Amino acid sequence: MKRKNIALTLLAAMVLTAVTGCASGKAPDPSQGEKPGEDIVIIGEEGEETSAEVAVKSIEALQGMEITGWLNDHTVVLSKENPDLPKLNLEEYQGLHPRSLYTYDLNTKEFTLLQGKADWNFWGAELSKDKKTLFYYEYTLGDPAFFMMPVAPNGTGTLIEEAMSGEWTSDNILVGPSYQGGVFMKVPGGAVEHIEELKEMNVVHAVKIKDTILFTEISSTSLKKFDLNTREITTLPLENVYSILPSPSGTHFTAILGDGAKSTLILSDADAATKTVLAEGISISAAAWSEDQRMISYYLKKDVNGASNEGLYVYDLLSGTTTLVAVDGEIQRSVFSLSGEQLSYTKYTETGADSTILTLSLPAKK
Repeated sequence: MKRKNIALTLLAAMVLTAVTGCASGKAPDPSQGEKPGEDIVIIGEEGEETSAEVAVKSIEALQGMEITGWLNDHTVVLSKENPDLPKLNLEEYQGLHPRSLYTYDLNTKEFTLLQGKADWNFWGAELSKDKKTLFYYEYTLGDPAFFMMPVAPNGTGTLIEEAMSGEWTSDNILVGPSYQGGVFMKVPGGAVEHIEELKEMNVVHAVKIKDTILFTEISSTSLKKFDLNTREITTLPLENVYSILPSPSGTHFTAILGDGAKSTLILSDADAATKTVLAEGISISAAAWSEDQRMISYYLKKDVNGASNEGLYVYDLLSGTTTLVAVDGEIQRSVFSLSGEQLSYTKYTETGADSTILTLSLPAKK
């Protein structure tokens, strides 16, 4: 795994300079004329009112760590080297210990081992919506192997042989494309299920929204929908889709579109009938929803007057504002804490990963 590495020592000065009153410079473009996300229910207290933009209060850098989820507002799930295991003998990882999965308490600075094994590198542990189960993968050489396990110290993972990737639904079902063809679904503790009608399709990305499966194929970048009730397949009015991320309640999704020359981040309802452009640029990644559906974070690289400009942005659906919160090179993952008051992001290096936690100041609530 080889990625560009930008030194974190420059982060604090760059971010604090960039975020002060700084937005994307381009307002979201509602294709149908509505306010972006106006039909999305913000999960939380009634009477909330915004009076300012999101801002960064503090920054904490965690070098060598890949933060992938939040158990609560002071505990994260992460992958890092495990010094208690023998070093790897492979040339690509010379001098490094295997990576294991941990929880990390930001207050006490204590690590608790969740999963570790000699000669195995564990990455990408994503929490189910109820925070009880992890979906993660092992990657050292060759293709990654995907597992599921309960969130417990020194747990045992169950291999999901057919998984190419996976995404948790709002009701704690894991859905993803299968090496055997089509789409698989699995609940924690249950058997893997396959959708018979999709078995002959070479699916590369799949998510569940409401009672439908949205997916793309190798042979086509058109977004397709499979209705779990009627068992019908239809093609939605959305092309060049290479990433889909459902909202926490499963009523909407964001999608990253790419035609080779430009990337676009859109916000859409479940049927792709109402779409809003949130960002456009050279490349977009690291999209994430806050738990209350109020905010969407994403990394954007764009061209400004012939010069490359990149950063991590937060779009606030309540106020309709977009704020630049970090300038730190290419960012591949971002994750909100449960309250939305913290946002972690990760950059992959040649042999590992570095993460940063931003503590946010959110607009006042009434």
